[in-house]
Amino acid sequence: MIEELLKSANGPLRELLASVGGSGDSADAVRDSFAKVIREQTREGNYEGVMEMFSGKETSPESPTVEHLKGNLGNKLSDKLGIDTDKALAIAGQALPLLLNIFNKKVNDAPQANEEIAGSVVKSIKEEDEAGLGSVLSSIFGSGENPSSIDLGSVIDLGAGLFKKK
Repeated sequence: MIEELLKSANGPLRELLASVGGSGDSADAVRDSFAKVIREQTREGNYEGVMEMFSGKETSPESPTVEHLKGNLGNKLSDKLGIDTDKALAIAGQALPLLLNIFNKKVNDAPQANEEIAGSVVKSIKEEDEAGLGSVLSSIFGSGENPSSIDLGSVIDLGAGLFKKK
């Protein structure tokens, strides 16, 4: 579900990377690094990125969330792509709104109120309520599956146990 949504950013990510002199083949690294940043933030109990992903509001490059996540994403991109930190931070600053807004568009198109969706997602993550999270995400992403049978790791599919604290 969500993996397919992130993959839909491949074209825009490739264009972004080409515009800053990077390789379009690095789109996977940007997506993977984004997922790791969100996963790490959530494990630490910081839900700012998740709240922004599911806010339904346009995320600008100057938003506090982008500024907050940019350093972590930039460091990961610098390591993964072998590029200098300034270039990695520039890519992160442009990639974050792009990726966050993919989710926001889906949330905006969902029948529930945006605040209700964001609150439900965070509540389900905090309580490790996989069925509740599956239900919320199914309503947003249109899954035909039975929400109570959806496993958190497969729903999010950004890595095993994305939102579970270890």
